[in-house]
Amino acid sequence: MSFTAEDVKKLREKTGAGMMICKEALTSSKGNVDEAVEYLRKKGMAMAEKKAGRATADGLIEIAVAPDGKSSVMIEVNCETDFVAKTEQFKELTKSLSQWALQQSKGSLTAADLAPELVEQVKQTIAKVGENVQFKRGEKFQSPDGLVEGYLHLGSKLGVLVELAGGNSPEIKALARDMAMQVAASSPQWLSRKQVPAEVLDKEKAIYREQVRGAGKPENVVEKIVTGKVEKFYSEVCLLEQAYVKDPQKSVEAMVRETAAKAGATLEVKRFVRFRLGE
Repeated sequence: MSFTAEDVKKLREKTGAGMMICKEALTSSKGNVDEAVEYLRKKGMAMAEKKAGRATADGLIEIAVAPDGKSSVMIEVNCETDFVAKTEQFKELTKSLSQWALQQSKGSLTAADLAPELVEQVKQTIAKVGENVQFKRGEKFQSPDGLVEGYLHLGSKLGVLVELAGGNSPEIKALARDMAMQVAASSPQWLSRKQVPAEVLDKEKAIYREQVRGAGKPENVVEKIVTGKVEKFYSEVCLLEQAYVKDPQKSVEAMVRETAAKAGATLEVKRFVRFRLGE
């Protein structure tokens, strides 16, 4: 046997499949968990693929926005327990770190970027709360000709930044806010289908073909069905193609066009980032 009980447990957590079918998948994939996940998907037996990167720590996500709304930063600070995350000492630290991050020119920030005085503040917080505390990551967006909107959810355990170029009127700001909430709720992986890597798309198509053939469909309709499945895939993983949460009859892209027409502006969704605590 080229896999362990821990591999079986990991595969079950990822897919929700039963123990015996997980063992079958691992045997087929020679112990490679990622290939075993694909095996289960092709067989149609993966009941619930769970998101990668499950939470391994507690803490808070904090967002700081510049007064003009043209730049914003989101950070994640970790601690060991929810109890400490709710303390004033920890909240003060996260606010200090977010204000520092807002002043930085870098887009992506790590603990290695912390100023000496902030490193000392982290150490002092550790001494006060009695738990390990770490600055995990930060991401800053700047939009010279638009705005950056942030949204915090789940008691500051989930956060989103969205950059929208082309204007900053009240209706555009409201759209950006709704889009940030959309990202929080729907967890898109890419902005548009153009950003989906070719290797990801090829892998999905291969899985769909095996699913369709396994269902006994004639070969002359396989590609047509696969094309339909790919379109559904785009509508799930690409923000602009998702159904708009406030009006599911329209796509997010359609709402952007509609808002642009009302505001007399040319709008473009530039990018987004989503932090979930521990991922």
